[in-house]
Amino acid sequence: MAVPAAFRYLQFGQQAAFATAVAATTIFPCDPGSGEFTIDRATESPDEDHGTAIRHQPGRQSTGVRLATASISSPLRFQDFGHILQMGMAAESTSGSGTVTHTYTGDVNSSTTVVPYTVEIVDGTQAWEANGVLADSFDLGFDALSAPGNSMWTINANLKAWQHVTTTATGSLTVPSTLETAEGHLTTLSEGSTSTAFGSLSELDAHLISYRVSVDAPKMYRAYGDTSIDYAVDWDPGKRETSVEASFKLSASSISDFFDIFNVSGSVPTARRWRVLVTGSGLNTISIDHRIVFTDVHVNPDGRDGERTVDVSGYAVYDSTLATDLTIIQTGANTALA
Repeated sequence: MAVPAAFRYLQFGQQAAFATAVAATTIFPCDPGSGEFTIDRATESPDEDHGTAIRHQPGRQSTGVRLATASISSPLRFQDFGHILQMGMAAESTSGSGTVTHTYTGDVNSSTTVVPYTVEIVDGTQAWEANGVLADSFDLGFDALSAPGNSMWTINANLKAWQHVTTTATGSLTVPSTLETAEGHLTTLSEGSTSTAFGSLSELDAHLISYRVSVDAPKMYRAYGDTSIDYAVDWDPGKRETSVEASFKLSASSISDFFDIFNVSGSVPTARRWRVLVTGSGLNTISIDHRIVFTDVHVNPDGRDGERTVDVSGYAVYDSTLATDLTIIQTGANTALA
């Protein structure tokens, strides 16, 4: 009997070393088909003259350095979305008791805080293991709110692994018992000048319609000559770029806070500080802090359900208070990632 796709799932484990797989410690619920790694063996057939019109000749193929890639997407949950942040941006820094704070600060000068993962892909026929998994890019946010409607926060990532093999999956793991999805309609934006502390920014009340922050943080896997190794043995970070898109109610406030600032005269754009805050149940919150430079602000006549909106695009720049371009903080009762 064929195994239904519904019984497939992913398990995560945090590695201490890039090339050393570990047993999975948790199940990570995700969208169907997420995390299905594809191996690229870098197979080549040289283009040579053989006195024939046939391009590919027998016995002339070779394989180079292998790599595996996958994409993953899921609702964003307070208790476990940090796994993706650790693969792509920075390890969590945890503090407090009772109310616990998990902070993810975009790395500036090194790759030492990014955490490689083992990802197990499990079904009833065969399990696979991806080792040394990191995220080249990821994004998180929510689509335009609607009434009625449910615009949940989502998180997406492009993953790469240095090795992908069959395995025996770690047994006896269960889906975390407490996973709460972040909701777009429980999200606010506070903003202000770069001289205003992030905690003192003013909320733009009842304006935010959609928001998404995208982080492009390339990971270059490194291979070196050896007698037998045909895979990467190390990696280096590329230059990170953080972009932002958001949509707002059209009003005097959104015109003055976004359009007028974007339309200011002179060659140097005016940067603004933003704090996006998601409120969940109990102690659960997520705050996203960044300094934004607008690259486009316009009134969208097609906006949302016939409503004209102010649509904003931009990118995050280094902020001296954050000491980075992006900081994401999750608070809650959870002392560790689910």
